[in-house]
Amino acid sequence: MGSPLHRVPGSSGPGRQLSPETRLILVAAGDDLLLEDAFRDATERAVGGMPEAAVETLSDDVTPEDVALELNSPSLFNPERVLLVPDISQWVVASTSPGGPKIPSRKDAKGVDALVQPLLSALEDGMPDGVALVMGVWCGAKPTGSLVTAVEDAGHLDWIATPEPPKPWEDCAVSDAQKTVLRRLRVRAAPDARFAPAAEALLFERLGFAPRRLVQETVKLSVAAGPDALIDEALVRRLVLPLEGSLEKLQDAILGRDIRTAVTFLDEGRRGLPIRDWSGGHIDDGALGIRVFNLAIDTFTRMLYLRGAARAIGAEDELNPQKNSARSWYSQTFKPRLGPKLKSHIEADPGAPFRSGPKGKTKTKAPTPWAMQRLFRGASLYSDEDLIRSLIEAGQIERRLRRPGNSLEAVPGWLLLTLGNS
Repeated sequence: MGSPLHRVPGSSGPGRQLSPETRLILVAAGDDLLLEDAFRDATERAVGGMPEAAVETLSDDVTPEDVALELNSPSLFNPERVLLVPDISQWVVASTSPGGPKIPSRKDAKGVDALVQPLLSALEDGMPDGVALVMGVWCGAKPTGSLVTAVEDAGHLDWIATPEPPKPWEDCAVSDAQKTVLRRLRVRAAPDARFAPAAEALLFERLGFAPRRLVQETVKLSVAAGPDALIDEALVRRLVLPLEGSLEKLQDAILGRDIRTAVTFLDEGRRGLPIRDWSGGHIDDGALGIRVFNLAIDTFTRMLYLRGAARAIGAEDELNPQKNSARSWYSQTFKPRLGPKLKSHIEADPGAPFRSGPKGKTKTKAPTPWAMQRLFRGASLYSDEDLIRSLIEAGQIERRLRRPGNSLEAVPGWLLLTLGNS
């Protein structure tokens, strides 16, 4: 493995200087459309640093040794060049993204380091004058390896992870870097569309994990709103993964103790109408029963916990629907005072039914304030006895769900009895 790139300013050899962030760039993304957009942006940044440069895309089968030769072979016709290598999937170590090229894993790290050694040697003294290099890779996690380290030392690594699909009780976390790329995609799809900030945030939360669908929905929203109209949150809610035919509809029914809506939802499921999950995908008929059951169990368990937590922090009087249904209750009571106390109580309790993180590494994490106040308001519509009885009876329902046949048939009586027993 070659020496690390020098980080001191000034020349480090004949005709050599430390490369700025626009001269050596690696773009890595968890989605091919995100990569395409970010790679285009990185290319524009590189060209911006050398406005007279010729842009050259190297061949698909280019090797690190080939790139090293290009860096050290000045062109007679183009004194400044921006070299593009859109796919260096074999030059880094990372996980493979679904649908993407196969990426070497950690066990292949030595082989990868040997492969990129010629390029590392060429970069030891910094980028040659008059040349910029932009590389790209579609992968499932932030890449590693000696080339990545070299880029981070003397250039710039752009890593754009694909946002996670939305989950119940959690707001989809979209980073500032992800928002920047998603916003560029949105603007390119519908340049004249005007989004209210809340509408854009909701669009990113619902479809940030699927950039191509986000582009399609942006066009649909633009057409639906009409020219010069402001796209608001209500329009996004109505047209992008609408509530009808989704688990979100049942969640709202449980939280609002709305038996009529729950009956409608369950009837739609029994008749075989399509039901969507949290990320907009259709749930197979055979899996619908267990998905509905798990949603109900999780909701009842969390509401029961919050009722106990409210007593523990001396806020039992807030479990009053007449009190917490006031429009100002969230902004004046829950968000500034009650929510922080509940958050502290939850995160100090390793047994709290709120977990977050990858499998095997989950930790207790309170829901966002908005999600938690929805659960709290829902909890105020039930008694401890209602929820405990339902959870005790759930064991029999789960056994029925394991039997062959239409598993959804095991759920309605138990769920509707809980919602209607007030």
